Order: sequence, then C-alpha cells, then structure tokens
Amino acid sequence: MNLLIRCLKALNNTRIIFLGLILFVSCRESQLPFNTSKETEPAEPKQGVKGKVIYKEGTFDARGNLLSNGTVIGVARKIYFYELTGLKEVELDGGTFVSNIHTDVIDSVKSDKNGNFAGTLQPGIYSIFINENDRLYSNINDDGLFMPIKVYKDSVTEMNVYIDYNANYTE
Repeated sequence: MNLLIRCLKALNNTRIIFLGLILFVSCRESQLPFNTSKETEPAEPKQGVKGKVIYKEGTFDARGNLLSNGTVIGVARKIYFYELTGLKEVELDGGTFVSNIHTDVIDSVKSDKNGNFAGTLQPGIYSIFINENDRLYSNINDDGLFMPIKVYKDSVTEMNVYIDYNANYTE
C-alpha cells in the first residue's frame, strides 16, 4: 500500500512538472500581458552609415518645419546602398520613383519601426534608395545625384533619409 501511495505522489509531481513545462513552452512573448523584449537601436558599425528613415507628408516651410496638418514619423523600410548613381543611370517611374537602376547595389539594411538604421560599408560614395511600397524612392541633389552619402575609413557617417513625396514645401 505504501508503495502505491509513493507511486501516486511521484506521478502527481511528474504531472505538475509536465504541465508547467507545457505552459512555459507554449507561452509566447506576444501572449504575455507585458512586453519583455527591449527594442534597441541597431548596433553602430565601426565603419559605415547610421541614421533614421523619416516619412513626411503635409505642408512644410523651406527649412522643413511642418506648417499645417501632416505627419513626420520614423518608419521601417529596406534601404539600398548603390554605387553613386545619377540621372543618366536610372529610368524614372512617374517622376518620383525609380523603375530601373543601372548601377550595382552594394548592400542593404532595414530600419527598425522607429526608422533607425545602421550598416557597415567600405569607404566610398554611395547612393541611397528606399523600398517604398515595392518601388524605389530617392531624392536627387542639385548635382543630379541620388541621395549621395560618403563613407570614410574608420568612421560612421550619420544621415537622415527623408521619404517626402507627399510633402509640399513653400518659400
């Protein structure tokens, strides 16, 4: 009889441990009442680029300050680094987006939900293009180059990347 009682107690303890293990394994972070993950900014490289992707829409003054109802927010996007690219090396899609780029893509990174990004690149000058709704977007400077960024040896270049095709600028 004592042996039967000891076996039942051992079985009961095993069952409690087994149920606890099942609960532990099946409980995902997203099901917890609080978020245990700590989203951090991307790790800063020793050499390359870092910055923030910012979506802008609305009316802005010449300095980029919002004048009326609009949005200025960091966003998650895929960022492509191409060889330095000018107007002659692309085919435009509706004037704002690029349909084909005839230079080589060097690397890509993703920004986090707040727009923060970082990536390692060799020294050189690159053009930045953003994947925006399955199309490539970039701003062009006065020299006819798409969002150029220069990376120096043993240095990290900081740059904010603006997605502003829905923004209007006034003088």
